[in-house]
Amino acid sequence: MTTIPESCKKCGECCKQGGPALHLEDLDLVRSGKIPVTSLITIRKGELAYNPRTQAVQPVAVELVKIAGLGKQWDCRYFDGTKGCTIYQYRPQACRVLKCWDTDDILALVEKDTLSRFDILPEDHFLLPAIRQHERLFPCSDLQLIHGKSGEVSPEMKSEFAKRADDELRFRMQAVTEQQLSLGDELFYFGRPFFQLLQALGVRVSESPSGIRVYWEE
Repeated sequence: MTTIPESCKKCGECCKQGGPALHLEDLDLVRSGKIPVTSLITIRKGELAYNPRTQAVQPVAVELVKIAGLGKQWDCRYFDGTKGCTIYQYRPQACRVLKCWDTDDILALVEKDTLSRFDILPEDHFLLPAIRQHERLFPCSDLQLIHGKSGEVSPEMKSEFAKRADDELRFRMQAVTEQQLSLGDELFYFGRPFFQLLQALGVRVSESPSGIRVYWEE
């Protein structure tokens, strides 16, 4: 018979599933610098992500700001395999309510009272105009149209997505260069590059001297 735990065993399995999304209760943790923005990544509204409540990959209904992983790993960057959580005394709300043996509380938080960049940044922040322009020029709300349908995408839509990926990369690289942003800054202010969102859907992408090239499955 399988024994259901009734307390945290500090195994770290939840931390290895990815950093938590931040909620309004976590705002002071960010503004105080306990969790700096360079440790965060923005998941923009409309991006496709796994929803634990529906157990399906679907468009994110609201913008999410999450603690980023390390390198290409999704493991929470504050998880140490030997020491456990290195920010335990000021861990985010999602970590405080998480009980692996009873997921009701954590599921109730999914996409509820979440923090966005616009909650975190002051109204006069120098990058807000660029962030708003980026949102307007490079939306990701239509990515669901090609989810699992690469071979059915029209030539017009393929061309549009390829152009958007190329233009978006040029836009962010200009911002990174002009504002001397670190990778951590970039991923918080602008989220993941659009070409990476395409790659997550199985679309092959490469860079060339002339820009982004996109290869679709037939």
